[in-house]
Amino acid sequence: MKKGEKLIKRVLVSGYYGFGNAGDEAILIAIVDSLKKLKSNIEITALSADPFKTKEQYGINAVQRTSPLAIIREISRADLVISGGGGLLQDVTSNRSIPYYLFILYLAKRLNKKVMFYANGVGPVFREMNKRMIKLVGNMVDLITVRDEQSKKELENLGVTKPPIIVTADPAFVLKPIEDDKGYDLLNRLNISFAEDRPRIGVSVRPWNLNKSREVIAKACDYLVKSHNADIIFLPMQYPNDYHESLEVMKLMRESARVIPEALDPREVLWLCGKMDIIFGMRLHALIFGAMTGVPLVGLVYDPKVEYFLKRVNQLSAGKPGDLDLISLCDLLEKALSNIPENKKLLQGKKEELKLLAKENAKLAVYLLEDKNER
Repeated sequence: MKKGEKLIKRVLVSGYYGFGNAGDEAILIAIVDSLKKLKSNIEITALSADPFKTKEQYGINAVQRTSPLAIIREISRADLVISGGGGLLQDVTSNRSIPYYLFILYLAKRLNKKVMFYANGVGPVFREMNKRMIKLVGNMVDLITVRDEQSKKELENLGVTKPPIIVTADPAFVLKPIEDDKGYDLLNRLNISFAEDRPRIGVSVRPWNLNKSREVIAKACDYLVKSHNADIIFLPMQYPNDYHESLEVMKLMRESARVIPEALDPREVLWLCGKMDIIFGMRLHALIFGAMTGVPLVGLVYDPKVEYFLKRVNQLSAGKPGDLDLISLCDLLEKALSNIPENKKLLQGKKEELKLLAKENAKLAVYLLEDKNER
């Protein structure tokens, strides 16, 4: 290395990337941007289901997340291995998530690498084997940040005691939306126009055994159209899964509604969320994007993480999808629509608070990455 040159630091990021989930992709963008802003001599590689697309979109290295040889090679090269945000450590949506993500971190520690949980969401965890794995690996890693207080409690209850556990916020809170001119170009490309005299309701649904709840959601949307002349816009966060679920709800509606017809960059989705008057939905990052842009929320709690977030930002919860009641849901939506100015003011303060906490994740990662003689 020539005199004056900085030694390149390599970071490997493991997460649910390359699957077209706007929330997880937002987390990756936020991690990359935050780390590069703080440290110029950094090289980031992500484990991805679609390495080519990840490289192309974010200007980083990426390798196939299911290739053992590629994973071992990248861990060997890394100075820091990050478990990159999101609900990776839970066994509700998948029984494979916890063993997959923890094995990568376990291998990294066996190879004497620095390892960090980066604003992870933890739980619920039901399987005993998964609980034991989290305790084992959690006590091996160098630093843990979690995105909410409940995740910290979950880790402590599972017996994680050794590394510091710091409550921060979801990495996506540092993300910036696209500029307005690009946003309106996007609307033109999608052939979507907004009427200024109609309240815009962003709706986020996902496949989740909705059954009869679909009809309740559809009728609530119909109610908003009839009572407020609302413009109902379905916002798929994971394409095509959420797109097809949106169509199923729309089929049950009597009034007209629209759905975003293609997968978008998370920064585009964030901009669209900011143009809504309220967001009513299931996906955590649809609600996070709403809070980031000061849009009042009504959340459907398919997972405890949604309830934790709604409480943290003092927004309305409609409860579990299976327990939906049409009259109660319409009352909540009315309440959200009638308190928009107050809600926006409340969310402005919460947004700034959570953005500062989200920035702490990268600061701590860089601190962990640096050698003592570099500090």
